Amino acid sequence: MIAALALLALLPMQAGGKTDPCEGSTTIAVNQCLANQVDAAQAELDRYLAAARERVAQGAGDPPAATEKELLTGFDAAQKAWEKYRDAQCDNIYRYWQSGTIRGAMALGCKLELTRERAHFIWESFLTYMDSTPPVLPEPGVGSDD
Repeated sequence: MIAALALLALLPMQAGGKTDPCEGSTTIAVNQCLANQVDAAQAELDRYLAAARERVAQGAGDPPAATEKELLTGFDAAQKAWEKYRDAQCDNIYRYWQSGTIRGAMALGCKLELTRERAHFIWESFLTYMDSTPPVLPEPGVGSDD
């Protein structure tokens, strides 16, 4: 019971203050629901990464600060470093909660939150403009029905 209450308190809220759709089910069902949400968030992140990588390849700086190859190498290195961080952070969350059935949900919730944050960061850093030009892609997570 305490683990279930901790799960409800710690799982991410959806945009607009709606409660998470994975609440109030069995451990297996909650874990599967969260895994599905992680997969959807990863697909969204992949879409934003592809668009950002394309924009980076175009040398979107003013003036361009580096060659296309240097920019792409840096972009890819940063993404790999972020993936290592995400995995280490969420693995540590799993270990912290290892004595309870909530461990899977906590680790998946960690991956979900960090993946959504990364997609937003990529959007904000690489897919928006400093003026009123519309962004390359819409803001991630806005208007979605997760």
